[in-house]
Amino acid sequence: MRINMAGWHWKHPADLSIVRPDGVHGMQVILVQSRGRIVMGGNEYTVGANTVFVVDTCVPHEIHADGEEYMDDWVRFELEDNDKQFIEELGIEFNAPIQLDSDIVSRLISVCADVASAEAPCREETERALMNAVIYQIKRCYVPNTKAVRTHYDIELDSIRRQIYSSPATDWTIPLIAEKLSLSVAHFQRLYKQRYGISCTKDILTSRMELAKQLLSSTDLSAAEVADKCGYSDYSHFSRVFQKYACVSPAKFRKDKQ
Repeated sequence: MRINMAGWHWKHPADLSIVRPDGVHGMQVILVQSRGRIVMGGNEYTVGANTVFVVDTCVPHEIHADGEEYMDDWVRFELEDNDKQFIEELGIEFNAPIQLDSDIVSRLISVCADVASAEAPCREETERALMNAVIYQIKRCYVPNTKAVRTHYDIELDSIRRQIYSSPATDWTIPLIAEKLSLSVAHFQRLYKQRYGISCTKDILTSRMELAKQLLSSTDLSAAEVADKCGYSDYSHFSRVFQKYACVSPAKFRKDKQ
């Protein structure tokens, strides 16, 4: 796991309201350190201090203060190699509140923030070790929700969504995905929207556009190469879609991020 950004004890006023309809590209750990109202996909939670969420990539979410100053710790990170399998095998539920019993995760995130902002020897190795520690400590406190109903379709839908975000350039079509699950198009679309709070069509677009934003801001790839990696062989079409999504052209977006 490679850390992109991290923050510790970030404070916000009591009227804080952050709405991210397309989530963020890459996974997150959000550790709420005050009262807060958190919306993940289609679910809303009112939580207290020392509540953590492990948030999957590009999940729509909202963060609101709940009558007092809001504070949280957070880490945004990218998965490498078999990291997704490692996290899933631990059985932690994504996008749901987990109550912690100590400040260990907070202290680890504090170190993550220090390491991520410094050019130190063995930085990547240190980040991986820290993120493993964070995830293990969350797992230690995780209590499965035995009342939650998890169906065969939930597992299949999760697998499809992981594939969409790990391979945005694939020519995903709703009829082919529905056929793979032996579902009608209408039934598939209803199940997908119900589970993730976003349509599959929009999720495919979001996976491509968020990857494009990341590549434009963090690599030297040409805009045409970025388009290709995001599944667009026609650069003009990619540029139009990107401008509609990000409200600026790919070139302007890259310039603004420099």
